[in-house]
Amino acid sequence: MEVVNTNYSSDGNIKYGLRVANVPKTIEAAFLSLPQREEGKPRFVACLSSQIGCYFDCRMCANMFSSYMRDLKVSEIDAQIRLVLGNDGNLQKVLQEGSVEYAFMGIGEPLFGANVIRSIQRHKAYVPDTRFVISTVGIPGSIQKLTRSEIPYPTRLELSLHFPNDRLRNEWIRGEHIFRTRDIKLSIEEMLCEASEYYQRSGEKVTVNYVIIDGVNNTPECFDELVALFKDRKRFYVKVMVPNHTSSFTESWKEELEVETTYGPEEFFEKLKKSGIEAALFRSLGQDVLAGCGMMRGRF
Repeated sequence: MEVVNTNYSSDGNIKYGLRVANVPKTIEAAFLSLPQREEGKPRFVACLSSQIGCYFDCRMCANMFSSYMRDLKVSEIDAQIRLVLGNDGNLQKVLQEGSVEYAFMGIGEPLFGANVIRSIQRHKAYVPDTRFVISTVGIPGSIQKLTRSEIPYPTRLELSLHFPNDRLRNEWIRGEHIFRTRDIKLSIEEMLCEASEYYQRSGEKVTVNYVIIDGVNNTPECFDELVALFKDRKRFYVKVMVPNHTSSFTESWKEELEVETTYGPEEFFEKLKKSGIEAALFRSLGQDVLAGCGMMRGRF
């Protein structure tokens, strides 16, 4: 594996295009500096890919236009970490800070296969405070597999929910394709049950990612459904995400869907808090180099 291009964001974050040996498509990774992050969490994050292309065609993600080829091997995930840390003085920053977080939030579904779990199990830490994050769409059984695995590092779970019901979610997060061997239907209830079991093991609240797609998932009806999902689930908190300038969710769907009332990200977030739901408002860094959430993609 080798770095084929580097993009420097105006906010200090860096995106790398990586060429995998004998593969005609690149993957992408990023090194993020978060100086304003809350105390106790690593200020440096390596955002990593887990697949070449992605098995899921998420309509709100730039990578929906990049066809799936295969999962990254454990050795390739290790090489990706070495390359991200080995450039631009990143490793020196991590060593000086004494902490780092590796987030599988780039290209791919981390729990589609077992290689991400294996890579965490085999990782040799550079610093004592080493942590991982896995962001998943929640393939049935996959979070349960993570829960039952021996994980040597603190590993936080994030759920790519984005929609309050299975009908909308399976329309926008699609795991079906004529050339694919597995037809996957996602179930919110199954995902939340498995994530609750994982919480019992990790002890850390599970993050629920919800990017605002105007006219689709921010109507009063969707808001009420989301509140009903988490009103009595105190092991989760909702991260309301301001949409990035990429893919189909940057434009409003209100007119096409004949929707009259919607809530913007800030209003949606405030209403969640008033409804007793633990929530945070999130804006991606590195957007000017397409390193924000949902902006990375494989390229030929």
